[in-house]
Amino acid sequence: MQKNFYKLSSLRIGLALSGGSVRGLAHIGVIKALTEVGLKPSVVTGTSVGSLVGAAIASGMEWYEIAEMASSIFWPSLLNGVMLESFCEKHLPENFSHLKLPFAAIATELPNKKAIAITKGKLSSAVSASCAIRFLRRPVVREGQKLKDGGMVCVLPSLACRDLGADFVIASDVWELSSVLRRAGFKAASPLSGRFYPLHYRLALERTNLLIQPPIPAIGYLPGNAAIKRMIAIGEESTHQALSYLIK
Repeated sequence: MQKNFYKLSSLRIGLALSGGSVRGLAHIGVIKALTEVGLKPSVVTGTSVGSLVGAAIASGMEWYEIAEMASSIFWPSLLNGVMLESFCEKHLPENFSHLKLPFAAIATELPNKKAIAITKGKLSSAVSASCAIRFLRRPVVREGQKLKDGGMVCVLPSLACRDLGADFVIASDVWELSSVLRRAGFKAASPLSGRFYPLHYRLALERTNLLIQPPIPAIGYLPGNAAIKRMIAIGEESTHQALSYLIK
C-alpha cells in the first residue's frame, strides 16, 4: 500500500477537519491511519472541534500525543470558553507563528455571518472562536472582530486547504447533520436530496479529493478513555477504508 501512495505523498496534501463536537475525537484516528501509510499533511484546517485537533497536528504532535491530550480532560468542560482557552494554552503553542505546519482555524464573523480563516495571532483565542457554539457561548472578540462557531457557515474547511496551497485535500467529516442525512438515505451528491445540505457543505465536498466519514455511534458521546479509544479506532478504520477505494 505504501508504494501505491508514492505519487500522492509527493503532492501538497491538505487535511480539512470538520466540526462535530465530541465526534471530533475520530479525527485523531484519521491522522493515525494517514501516518501509518506514510501520508503527512502539508497544511491543516479545522472548524470547531476540528480546529482544536488541527492545531495539535499543525504543532507537530503525533496522534498518540493528541490522544493523551484528549484523555487528560473531562471533555464536556471544553464547552466553556475559559476552560477551552486554558486547555489550549497548556497543550498548544502560544501563537500561529510557532506551528510547524500552515494552519487555519475557521470562525464565523458577526453580524454578517461570513466565514473567516484565522491564520495568525494567538492560537488559543482562534480555537476558542472557532468552537464558540451558538446559543451556548458568547462571541469571542478577537482583533476587533466578533466571532462565533465556524460550523455556522463552513463546517468542512476544504476550501481553506486550497487557499493554503493544498494540491490534494483529504477531509474528515464528523458533522452530525451530514451523518443523520446519510443514514436517512439523503446523499449530498444527489440533485434531489442535495438540497437538504447547506451550500457551504456541498461546495466543500466539491473541493475534496478524499472524503472520510467515520460512522460515529451514539455511545461515542460518552466521556471517558474507553469512548476516546473507540472513536479513534472508528476514525482509523474509516480512513483505511477510504484509502483502499482510492487505490482500486
